[in-house]
Amino acid sequence: MSTSAPLPPDAAAPSAPPLHGPFALLNDEPVAEPGADLLGAGRAARRLAGLLVASRAATPFTLAVDAGWGMGKSSLMRLVDAELAQAPEVHTVWYNAWTSTGADALEGLIKSVLMRFDRRVLRRGLQRISDRRALLRAVRAATTVAAGPLGVAGLVDELWRGLSVNSQARNGMRQAIGELVQEWSETADFRPRRLLVVFIDDLDRCSDENVLAVCEAVKVYLDVPGLAFVIGCDRSALAPNGLLRDLSPAASAFMEKIFQTSYRIPVADQQGVREYIDRCARAVGIDQLLDERLTTLLAERSARNPRRIKRLVNGSVLEATLNPMWEGFPPEAVVRTLLLQYFYPDFYRMMAGVPGCRGPVRAM
Repeated sequence: MSTSAPLPPDAAAPSAPPLHGPFALLNDEPVAEPGADLLGAGRAARRLAGLLVASRAATPFTLAVDAGWGMGKSSLMRLVDAELAQAPEVHTVWYNAWTSTGADALEGLIKSVLMRFDRRVLRRGLQRISDRRALLRAVRAATTVAAGPLGVAGLVDELWRGLSVNSQARNGMRQAIGELVQEWSETADFRPRRLLVVFIDDLDRCSDENVLAVCEAVKVYLDVPGLAFVIGCDRSALAPNGLLRDLSPAASAFMEKIFQTSYRIPVADQQGVREYIDRCARAVGIDQLLDERLTTLLAERSARNPRRIKRLVNGSVLEATLNPMWEGFPPEAVVRTLLLQYFYPDFYRMMAGVPGCRGPVRAM
């Protein structure tokens, strides 16, 4: 790859073609429907969903969807969710661990699970808590209130107060939740038992306090038959030398017990990434600016990371349409220079700072 400072606009590209449009930007939302899958994750999603359904008798268990930043964890989990929607008596709930802190993470996850149960099940659970050990007057009063027209959210709040009111109640929380799940999961003899699959996303983006709170909820209080957990995270970030490097040996051993198994998302092959780049480029309107060499470079230097590819494609659109310093330059110069700036930032800054250079660095 050779680089040189640009010539003045009139000498660099005396007949530079005008930019073609219309241009658009890509969003960074995870894929939620099989038809939007551009990297072939649908096949893995179908198989993972089938394994979850076939393993309902083996619950509880926790599966980690393991991959680095931007490699498609959320998309794969969303596709698994879409597949599970077709399975009889399988229900799902989503919890983003990044949205809560500390003790709120534990409470938030448990409440998210309880919200999936119907009012009849919640009322009976609340009555059992009141009857068992006569915890506190406040709990008895809550049961009286529960006889009124409370919705699911109100019942869940009252149930949580009863379960977390003191250490004695917390000791019985797992049993109480297990009874709730058992009652909810029972169906007629000719139908399969209900299964609740809990998706937990962005765990590796949380503080160590949040990570431990979520794992405590999963392993200590929600580890009951009828529940399966699918957790999206980069397991290397949760390792003792990563985010949780300050954990005690006991806490590290606890973390090892959380995941029964893991699915490591493979890096897409070269052809798949090239097709992904082509589709992204067509979607934003710069497909005419990417030749085979640029596509190959983008695939290689992005480490085949879908999120990095999207950012580069979006950056190309913004530079080409909003930065006036590109006037008079051919559009492909935008893409080439952006690649240089993104993948070789130190070299780019050095070249851009050369005295006497006008405008952007002309790359490749």
